[in-house]
Formats: sequence, C-alpha cells, structure tokens
Amino acid sequence: MFGYSVVRYWVVAIVLLFAIGPVRGLAQDRLALDDAPLNQAEEALDRKQWTDAERMLRGYLADHPSSAKALYLLAFTLFRENRPSESLTAYTNAAKLREPGATDLRWVALDYVLLGDYTDAYTWMSRAVELDAKDGESWYGLGRIQYTLNRFTDAIASFKHALLLMPQSVKAENNLGLAYEGLNRPEAAAAAYRQAIAWQREKPGPSEQPLLNLGTLLLDQTKPDEAAPLLKAAEELSPRDPKIHAALGKLYRMKNDLAAAQSEFEQAVALDPDSVGLHFQLGQIYRKEGFGTKAAAEFETVSRLGGNPSSEQR
Repeated sequence: MFGYSVVRYWVVAIVLLFAIGPVRGLAQDRLALDDAPLNQAEEALDRKQWTDAERMLRGYLADHPSSAKALYLLAFTLFRENRPSESLTAYTNAAKLREPGATDLRWVALDYVLLGDYTDAYTWMSRAVELDAKDGESWYGLGRIQYTLNRFTDAIASFKHALLLMPQSVKAENNLGLAYEGLNRPEAAAAAYRQAIAWQREKPGPSEQPLLNLGTLLLDQTKPDEAAPLLKAAEELSPRDPKIHAALGKLYRMKNDLAAAQSEFEQAVALDPDSVGLHFQLGQIYRKEGFGTKAAAEFETVSRLGGNPSSEQR
C-alpha cells in the first residue's frame, strides 16, 4: 500500500499531466473485451454487495490489469468498504490509465475525509466542482467539508448551490441549518430544519437528522415541550443513535424527570461507551439522584478516557 503522502504526490502529478494534454487510453481498453464480469460487479455495487464486487473486480483485473474502468470501480468499492488508503492507491493507478472525471474526484475527496485530511478533501472536491459545476452531490460534499473546517459562510453558499441542482434535498437543507447554527443564526437554522422535515414527509426513508437538530436547537432555547415530539420521532427512526438518547436525557433533565433522564443517558453510554461527555452527563444525573457510587464510577471513567466533557456538550 502506498503511503498517504505518496498517494497525494502521484495524484497531483497526474493532474499536472492532464493540464498538458489528455491521457490516452491504452490499446487494451479500446478493445471489445468481454465486459460481463464488469457488468456483474456493477450490479453487485448497485446492491451494496461490496465484498462480492471487490472479488469480481480483482478477478477481472488479474486477467486485464490495464483496465481503467475496473480500477476505478475497485477504487470506489474500497471507499465503500471504508478502506480509504487502499482506495486512493487504486484511484492513483486508474488515473495513470485514464483521466478521472468529476465523480471520481468526488470519491477521492471523500477518501480524504475518511482519513481526516480535510485540506486535501477540500482541494479535490473543489476540483470536482470545477469539472462539473452541475453536480449537486459535489456541491453538497464541498459544503460538508467547508462546514467541518468552520467555513460556515462558504458552506451556506455551497448548500444553496446544491439545492438549486437538487431541489428539495433534505440532506442539503438540513446541513444548511447546521451552517446557520455555526454562524449563530438560530432562527434561520430552525427554518431550514423545518423545511427539511416538511420535504421528507412526502418522501420514503425519512431521516432522523433534521428532527434531532431542530429538537436539540429547541432544547438550547429551553423549549423542552416543543422539542419532545421531534426527538421522540427521531428516536422512532433511529433507536440506536446515542445523540438522540442524549438529547432525550437532556429533555427529561429539564423536566426534572431524573429516572427517565438516567435511562436515556444509560442507553446513550451503552451505544457510545467512549464518549466522555455522555459519561459525564450520566454521572451528573446519578449525583442528583443521590447515587454517589455510580456517579463516582462515571467521573472516574471520564478521567480514564482523558477527555474534556464540556467539548462534547452542545
């Protein structure tokens, strides 16, 4: 496997080559090869059968090592398998054979996101947008990266651009709300969350995120009664999300229902046992209930994890 910096070097070098002139496909890629295995691999990808797709693609590449299409598909498959370093290596090898398109560069950027390198992620997502300014998913991805980098004004512009290209995109509208919150504009954030919730009522597979985000915002404004139905609806959609249980715990704490708050924070800790903030908040509940031994155990866990509980509290 190539090192992280080496991958970046090769990708940059390849893009410079593209600036000079297009990379010509190898003769083997122009031949009428039997694409049945590749078609089967693509069908496996459509079914999200990542392991099967990887097996088919590696088998095909054993006989056709210069197939750019197979390498690009393998790179995407490895991304889906949460193997970003291997995915970037495959993208590098594919780019030596055929110039990557905007969609390919979007996945390259998201590989860097998985690696926590948001500087390179921004570079390649920006390049994807330059290559195809009508790709709403790339604009959305750019907005997510800008949001993570605390560039909230830029993120708002990107999410709005994504919405122009993907009307009524729930995820783009929801993230627009997050960016408004980043700029301390709660009213604009609440409006975006409410719009996202309204849009998803007419769509299959609704997301718990706008419900959670609006509910949490209302808790921050000390409006537990308004937050309650939103958070309970979010819990129905995603019962194993620790953030939802933590928000419900905060809600019940506001209502002084300590037993219910304890139950919610216990569920949150069970789902995310490495969260310093959750252990700290559960310890606070135990202390208020007079469970000194349990509270001490939670605070000891906070110390053992070595984190700052305030950094995980909204």
